[in-house]
Amino acid sequence: MEQMNSQEAQKTREVLKGIIESADVAMLVTTNLEGHIVSRPMQLQKVEFDGDIWFLTRKDTDKYDEIKHNEIVNVIIAEKSYASITGHTEIVDDLELKKKFWNDAYKMMFDLDYTDPRVTLLKIHAESAEYWETGSTIKNIYNFVKKVVGKEEPVEPSKSTNESIEL
Repeated sequence: MEQMNSQEAQKTREVLKGIIESADVAMLVTTNLEGHIVSRPMQLQKVEFDGDIWFLTRKDTDKYDEIKHNEIVNVIIAEKSYASITGHTEIVDDLELKKKFWNDAYKMMFDLDYTDPRVTLLKIHAESAEYWETGSTIKNIYNFVKKVVGKEEPVEPSKSTNESIEL
């Protein structure tokens, strides 16, 4: 992978941050006890992305057992743009954070309350990521600026921007 300068890396982090923060659901990918890859949809917590991604889950699930066995996971976001984030998982049992992230949808999904000891948080510490920016707004602004200053060919609307970064 080609080395980025600090300005390029910061721009890449900001685009990734925007993709993550605009998503509601992500696919959490784990490895089961037999070594097979398993993915499932998870509701993203609406917090500013600072390198960590948060999920609420129950301890009496396969995903919890899989993470206890192998903490390395992948988080995939596929909405207007796409991101694949790899990191390691920390299990966090913090009642105040569970209360902060709790909403009525969880009560229906889990059929219990955030105070139940079976409810826990998964904190994914992102280590590397790749994204595919397909948003036409960014391309339109980019193309407009290029036309104004008379530089280079415009980015084709059908092409996406792909970047990778170590976090």
